[in-house]
Amino acid sequence: MPSPTALNPRLIRRARADQIATLFTQWGRTTSSMVLGGLILCAVMWNVAPHDELALWLAAILANQAWRYNLTLRYRAAAPGLAERERWGRRWAAGSTIAGALWGAAGVLWFAHGDIGHQALLIVCLFGVIMGGINLTSVYKPTLYGFVLPTLAPLILRVALEGDQLHAFIATVLLVVLAFILRFGHNLNNLMTQSLAIRYENIDLIDLLQAQTAAADRARGMAEAANRGKTQFLAAASHDLRQPLHAVGLFAAALSARVHDGRVRNLVNSINASVEALERLFSALMDVSKLDAGAVAPKRTAFPLTPLFERVENEFGPLAAAKGLRLAFVPTGLWIDSDPVLFERILANFVSNAVRYTASGGVVFGARRRDRCVVIEVWDSGIGIPAAEREHIFEEFYQVGNSGRHSSKGMGLGLAIVRRLAMLLDHPVRIDTKPGRGSRFSVAVPCVAAAPPRSAAPLELSQRATTLAGARIAVIDDEAIVVEGMQALFAAWESAVVGAASGEAMLAALGESGEYPDLVIADYRLAGDALGTDVVARLRHDREWAVPALLISGDSSTATLDVLRASGLEFLLKPVLPEELKTVSSRLVAAGRAAVHPPGDFHSYCG
Repeated sequence: MPSPTALNPRLIRRARADQIATLFTQWGRTTSSMVLGGLILCAVMWNVAPHDELALWLAAILANQAWRYNLTLRYRAAAPGLAERERWGRRWAAGSTIAGALWGAAGVLWFAHGDIGHQALLIVCLFGVIMGGINLTSVYKPTLYGFVLPTLAPLILRVALEGDQLHAFIATVLLVVLAFILRFGHNLNNLMTQSLAIRYENIDLIDLLQAQTAAADRARGMAEAANRGKTQFLAAASHDLRQPLHAVGLFAAALSARVHDGRVRNLVNSINASVEALERLFSALMDVSKLDAGAVAPKRTAFPLTPLFERVENEFGPLAAAKGLRLAFVPTGLWIDSDPVLFERILANFVSNAVRYTASGGVVFGARRRDRCVVIEVWDSGIGIPAAEREHIFEEFYQVGNSGRHSSKGMGLGLAIVRRLAMLLDHPVRIDTKPGRGSRFSVAVPCVAAAPPRSAAPLELSQRATTLAGARIAVIDDEAIVVEGMQALFAAWESAVVGAASGEAMLAALGESGEYPDLVIADYRLAGDALGTDVVARLRHDREWAVPALLISGDSSTATLDVLRASGLEFLLKPVLPEELKTVSSRLVAAGRAAVHPPGDFHSYCG
């Protein structure tokens, strides 16, 4: 990802000054997180740790927050300018370092108390505090490192000092997760700084246009160049942030499949949940950024609504059932004209929002014909939206009734994405709501005539078979850590993986092993400007058989997606969910086994 220093230093200083100001506006959220986490930790360790130590530790946490509150009051009274805020930022970072040291001390002092169950809970508490505050601490790098390292480094060292194999394994996993947290926070800070700097740059351009009408053409060219640079930056940031998330997801899933101790499995599940939360946050942030940059081009076509409704019901049905809600849709034969992928995002965000804010009753969605349009509606029996807040719910990070920013209610980006997609597709959105009685979200889409029905094709063997046992998988990726993650994950699925960094290396490895792969998984962008599509084509040509292939890409730009779709190959975008990888791989392996292909002995085929 490009460094923020590539922009004008004045803009970077302005952006960082605003980030420091953000720290002082979030004192309440920081204190709530610290106090709640401290109370939970004391409750967890109450029966095994000395009560006087717990009380003294909690008092120290509260004293540190009181000092930061006093610092906040003095900051507001001083109202420092841009040049003076760096000094205040260092003071805040000192408080974060003290807080991190207190949490780190808790991990060292009380780890030996109780059994492995209490140790696992202690670890989960400390990682929970880190994950709960990652959005706040990553605003300012000294705060990020000052809090995360003193909190987790002593804990990891203490776990490792237990000396047995299990604790050594746990310490290794925690060290890997710590590295990814630091890298994610570092890159997220760069992304925030760069976005703010670009925003100020655009504001300055607007001021320049207003003051110097004669220079309008030149300023317009500068703005277009800045926008192209922003799109390129988003593509690079997308790849660099997707790569570590993709790798840690593979390792976490592989670890989950190998752990048999129920108490350790709970810890691994907590790590998996944290990774999924990071993936959701990253995907939502990148969606908003790409839409704002104009990097999304709709591809309109005619399609039926019922299959779309079925997919959305299947996606959110388990979540609704877990809350005791009824989720249903009204079948329809209507067809609409829109972009199927983008419109599904609109409907999915509506349904997700409805399920999240509904405590009892249910959610129902359907479509009705109105003149030349189809109006798709989502009804819920949730909390409703007060009139004063209806204009704000489509803003970024704005959430009704979630001032504490509880993760169970999402991040406040779903409706912001809906607004951008609706404007892009020219689909008017409407809200009808009554506080305490529920809401109705609707979107109007052009109606088209239904296409003639086609006879359903019989279910092929490749669609029915889902096993990967005994499969030989060829993985081509220039990131060694991704290859290792793939090997660990597919080994848990009873498959053998041959890894290589390039097509040439893979041909050599296959020749040495004497085995022919059942599936090739290739990264789209490889070292030396090589492309996964070209590597797959070469392997197929060299082996004279269309071996099943799957491409994985960290580049989600419109141009790359068009190339991937035109290739005719299956592809997934990073970070890839393990279950999704397993499903697609199983289907492709089954398709290859059902087809006529060379025997398993590579040498007998070649000679």
